[in-house]
Amino acid sequence: MSGHDELLRELGTQLFASLPRSDQRRMALTYVRGLLTTRGRKSFRNMALSLGGPRLEQSLHHFVSCSAWDWAPVARAVADIMTPVAPPSGWVLRNLVTPREGDSTVGVHKRFLAGRGQVVNAQYAVGLWAASPRGCYPLAWRLLLPPEWLEDDVRRTRASIPDSRVHETPVECAAEAYLSLAAELRGALPVVMDLCGPGIDTAAAVHRLRSAGIPFMVRVYRTLRLTVLDPTLRGLGPGPVSTYQILAAAESLRGQPADPGPRGEGPPCTLAAAVRVRSPHHPVAHAPDGSHDPYDLLLLRTRTDAGRQSDEVWLTDMLDADSATLLHMTALPRGVDDAFVRVTERIGIRDFTGRSYGGWNRHTTLASAAHALALLSDERTDLLNSPVALTT
Repeated sequence: MSGHDELLRELGTQLFASLPRSDQRRMALTYVRGLLTTRGRKSFRNMALSLGGPRLEQSLHHFVSCSAWDWAPVARAVADIMTPVAPPSGWVLRNLVTPREGDSTVGVHKRFLAGRGQVVNAQYAVGLWAASPRGCYPLAWRLLLPPEWLEDDVRRTRASIPDSRVHETPVECAAEAYLSLAAELRGALPVVMDLCGPGIDTAAAVHRLRSAGIPFMVRVYRTLRLTVLDPTLRGLGPGPVSTYQILAAAESLRGQPADPGPRGEGPPCTLAAAVRVRSPHHPVAHAPDGSHDPYDLLLLRTRTDAGRQSDEVWLTDMLDADSATLLHMTALPRGVDDAFVRVTERIGIRDFTGRSYGGWNRHTTLASAAHALALLSDERTDLLNSPVALTT
């Protein structure tokens, strides 16, 4: 029995207990096995040929695209299994942009891709990740649905998009991805995310996170304008100024090398500057006892041995955290990026191309389950490096 099969046998009952029928539970195990062992693209056809022959293709398609089973309890089961085994240091919200041919795949819309320098047809989704020293793993996914999918009755009906889905900004989509599992997540750990994408209103994003009661560490553009609260910084004036100007004035505030984050990837990182600031949307009011106002934020600049070209600018409400903790939080996305490339992408997170909204959610949820099993297999038998498992 392979390590994957053994884990599926051990954990399958807990993972898929919410599925009402025994045939659905068996098919869930089959689908996850297909994601873990099929070479190349994880299409229904390829997985069927890998697992049992072409007749299985229709069953896999029906199970994911046409069934009515709820994917949310499965996502909660993944969290229940994984968070005690690999306790997270924080939650990372990571964008997933998938270029598509044509416009029939659910959620596809015109989107500018900075890496390509052009507008393409693409899906945009957000993944909620647990970042742990023992490995990073996804827990939930949320697909951004643009107006052309929500306001077109024919498209909406054909994709079976529920009435509860309304238009969201990318930041609102990310917040909802977190809130969908918030009740299951143990501890008030911070959420880390990159707000440097095109068209993101950083001030609105910070307000959304704070109003939801989510502690955060967000990467921001150097052009973001903030009000400085640190009285030691002279010459910046009382009004909002760019983070570039603020951090240039604070360049002398340097930290010491600290833990670069999960698994120790990447060069040593230092805290080059840290300044207390506030969004210009909120008035400055100093507390009489010298304590910080609830609207106060901390602006950070991090730097690696690569020099100034490696600088990143971060904004957080973790005002009382020490430098090592702050640096650790800023490093979490690197661990997630590594896990995405090594595992999640290879098990076919992008490979559902159907028009069913439920199908996309079931596929990505089962991919999260497969990632969890791959991580557990890695700890047991190092199967992630085997020539069969997770082969592209």
